[in-house]
Amino acid sequence: MIWVVDAQEINVVVSAKGEVEVLQWNEQKKVIQVPVSMRNAEVIWAIRNLLKTKPPNTSLNIIERLEVFDKYWPIKVFVNKKPAYMEDGIIHCYIRERRMSSTEEIKIKDELLRLFVLRQVGQWEETLELLIPHITFRRNKNKPYIVQRRKESICFDKKLYDLSLGTIAYCLFNAVADYVGLKDGFRKELINQHFPTWKTLEKNISYAYATYDNH
Repeated sequence: MIWVVDAQEINVVVSAKGEVEVLQWNEQKKVIQVPVSMRNAEVIWAIRNLLKTKPPNTSLNIIERLEVFDKYWPIKVFVNKKPAYMEDGIIHCYIRERRMSSTEEIKIKDELLRLFVLRQVGQWEETLELLIPHITFRRNKNKPYIVQRRKESICFDKKLYDLSLGTIAYCLFNAVADYVGLKDGFRKELINQHFPTWKTLEKNISYAYATYDNH
């Protein structure tokens, strides 16, 4: 439906999602998506905040794509500050100003990587019936991960997000397998089942990390 706020026409789309999202914001058309439970006064406040902070002659989505996980992804921008996530091939994130700063870009990539790592590791924990108490991230130019059994921890390179999702998923499996000491036969069985292109994935990792050695 079309709302008129401060002499500006705004197309307001109602959604079951719990946050306000900007779908389009430029001279020609302004479209936002709001939760079905959001009160009219709150919607008006959100619109006025956008009108105040985003000049009408400038698109909100100047940065329409973000390069992460070895490809470019389309972006949808949050009105309110919250952690970034991916859904249906789209990155949902918060950008403070009209243009994404380098600091914001790194922060979004960090959030996306952390979310992916925790989800994937959690799935392997469930499959292998184990628990890894601590998952940490630190810059490591030489290795994608370091297993620290005494600390009950796996430390992943903070810039794993430069690799593809498939390559990262393979790294995560190997990290978990190293942590638990998975027997070679069972390990190879799982690799062939879940990572049929593992030879290519190994090459990708070896290219990115000079001292990587997966046995």
